[in-house]
Amino acid sequence: MENLLFNDKPHVPKGHWDVIVAGGGLGGVCAAIASARSGAKTLLVERNTYVGGVATAGMCCSIFNCFYTSRKKLASLGLPVEIADRLATATGYGNKWHNHKGHIIFDLEKGKLVLQQMLEEAGVDILLGHYVAGACVEDNVLKGIVIEGKNGSELLTAACFVDATGDADLAYQAGVPLHTNSKEKPGIHSLCFRIGNVDVDSFVGYFREHPDEYAAMMDVEWTLEEALKQYDECSTFLFPHGGGRHMRAFQKAAEAGELPEKIGIHDTTNACQMHALKYTGMVHVITGFVHFDGLDSDLISQAVNDGRKMAFVITDVYKKYIPGFSKAFVAGVADNLGVRTSRWLNGDFIFKNEMRSAGTRFEDAVGKLVPFREEKRYPGKDAWCVQVMEEDTFDLPFRCLLPRKINGILMGAGRSISAEDPGTLRAMVYTMSVGQAAGAAAAVSAKNAVFPRSVDVAEVRKALILIGDKNLED
Repeated sequence: MENLLFNDKPHVPKGHWDVIVAGGGLGGVCAAIASARSGAKTLLVERNTYVGGVATAGMCCSIFNCFYTSRKKLASLGLPVEIADRLATATGYGNKWHNHKGHIIFDLEKGKLVLQQMLEEAGVDILLGHYVAGACVEDNVLKGIVIEGKNGSELLTAACFVDATGDADLAYQAGVPLHTNSKEKPGIHSLCFRIGNVDVDSFVGYFREHPDEYAAMMDVEWTLEEALKQYDECSTFLFPHGGGRHMRAFQKAAEAGELPEKIGIHDTTNACQMHALKYTGMVHVITGFVHFDGLDSDLISQAVNDGRKMAFVITDVYKKYIPGFSKAFVAGVADNLGVRTSRWLNGDFIFKNEMRSAGTRFEDAVGKLVPFREEKRYPGKDAWCVQVMEEDTFDLPFRCLLPRKINGILMGAGRSISAEDPGTLRAMVYTMSVGQAAGAAAAVSAKNAVFPRSVDVAEVRKALILIGDKNLED
């Protein structure tokens, strides 16, 4: 392995791989598994000490179920559905989630283990606790990345790289042209937390007795009866995002001065999406928003510190006002702020918002995804939208994963592809499909010693079909 220059100094590579994936969120996990299953020697580098990204370190602990079309066809295949099945099985309800529209809610710690095991089964090398700190680019080709960890700065080289950091950290270090959230249009971010020792049966029973308190047709296109049916079969319960604003309990707490409108820089403290797991007595909460570009270190620190305070304020409100929470406690606050958008590709091809529509097709398709439209169905004031699945899929075009200017790199997270709106493909199922496609394409690129933009997309699709995305056979 030849030395590479970084900061004008020669660095000796620590190791060489066919493919290196930066970022171990769900997109990165899928990219690494897809690459390894396609025959490439693969390394996954992750800043946390476990994988999963927003789903685990961000403590979201659920996957929005946009796997099925409105015609009840399972459309997003391959690793996304395989991961959902494995997480649901580890949590105790197996494939029963396929019978319901609600989120696939999973046990946080088991989720970390399941994703780790899937990487190990695929033969992926895993390097945890390391940040991408730099990039070695020669003649507009990314040759190596500099990582920072306990041993200081180290250089890793590969034939091809996948940036699955979500914030396009590797692309940024490599000098790839990017867009960034602006002050005029900042990102919206949340810090999740979880509450333990909850009597989930009593919590769910409250809605059985007071159905008007459940904001049906918000978040998920379903009724309370459908939500209860999923709980009875899977022992998981979804309370919709924004639903807290319509519950009398939160209104009373606000009137009593116990639930402030803002806590630090977090607003909308009464949004209160909740993911409840009966067998653990855990309820994961997403509430409160902060508004900035998602890249400001000072504001990230403040958002995390203020969010930790918010977790205790909200939990005290739950204990006093909501059945089932009288003996509850704060069981954990997310390690990472849940950044929704920050940096994304400024590529030659732009995925337009209208392309996320039923029937959109591309010659370079490397995935099929289920589109959804947002409609206001709940009659309450300031109601949040429901996400309505459409009857057919749309194609994920390979071109939106390719950066301009720099060769040897692909994007492997949905919110950092080349798009008109970085939130267009932000959903977890979408980002897993993006990662799966990027990983397979990176393996093909490395195998054939060509840049990603020169790979044969038909060969990438063949690799994806072998991984399990049978929809690409159509």
